[in-house]
Amino acid sequence: MDGRISLLRVLACFMVVLLHVSGENFNSFGAKWWAANFFDSLTRACVPIFFMIAGATLLSKNETLAIFFEKRFLRIIPALLFWSAFYLWWLWHNGVAVGNWAAAILSGPTMFHLWYFYAIIGLYLFVPVLRKFYQHSTRTEQAWFIAAWFVVSSVYPTMYSLSHDPSCGYLRLGLLADTYHLSYFGGYIGYLILGAFLADGKGSVKNGAAIFMIASIGTMAGTYLISRHFGAPCEFFYLYQAPLVVMAACGLFLAFMGMQNGAPSKVVAAFSDCSLGIYCIHVFIIDPVFRRAGISATVGNPWITSLTTAMGVFVVSFGVIYLARKIKPFQYVT
Repeated sequence: MDGRISLLRVLACFMVVLLHVSGENFNSFGAKWWAANFFDSLTRACVPIFFMIAGATLLSKNETLAIFFEKRFLRIIPALLFWSAFYLWWLWHNGVAVGNWAAAILSGPTMFHLWYFYAIIGLYLFVPVLRKFYQHSTRTEQAWFIAAWFVVSSVYPTMYSLSHDPSCGYLRLGLLADTYHLSYFGGYIGYLILGAFLADGKGSVKNGAAIFMIASIGTMAGTYLISRHFGAPCEFFYLYQAPLVVMAACGLFLAFMGMQNGAPSKVVAAFSDCSLGIYCIHVFIIDPVFRRAGISATVGNPWITSLTTAMGVFVVSFGVIYLARKIKPFQYVT
């Protein structure tokens, strides 16, 4: 097991928690908005890092289709069904009409953060094809694919949306999809290739950290400027395919690949093994546990309470998942 990947997975998981905790202060301007913008900008690389880890750990492997799909979907589908049902129960318990549960799960995420499962299922279906390309291509060809993906799915859509959307919008391929049919380079597929590419190259802690910080600061500045332009908080530069978010994810991954390789410590391995469960349960821990106890980033100094609340949620989520995994059936959904 690569200790760098395990540690990066734990960090990305904590970044997700910090993002959701600090984001409570983002929706309206005020004294706490800058803290939310700071932490949100610093953590937006979290989900792209998960996609890059998937690419780094999967694209170099050789296994049959049957084995690949059995391993991946036995890991994802039971967790998707369990946590979707869990959050449907939670909504129902709080008086929300959820309708037909099966239809609700099939139609999309039953809680906002579960979108990741649906995205990763789509990516897994394409991994066997990406493997053939990655394993039989040169570094130059791989770099060309990454560059084409970055321009088509990130740079151009950002420029197009900034010039065509009269309000805080979203990334659109525009001409590249409608006329040139370059949607083949859209989506999160590029993150898989990028993760494998960087994992097989030479990392640099110094250069990676510099890229990450510059891109994160750029995200923060861009978010302030566009929010001021529209007169309301705008998350446009937080989008997971925004150029600066791609660069931040690239920098962070590069920094970790520059670290000394080796087996993870027992603590890191334990947190890494529980990362999927932590990701799934942390939203529940934030709301009926911490928020109802009066603990959140909206209370006190957000520069401090964002971090302390996120650390508390992260540790409690880990404790619950760690104990749950002692019961064998829960090992398949956490």
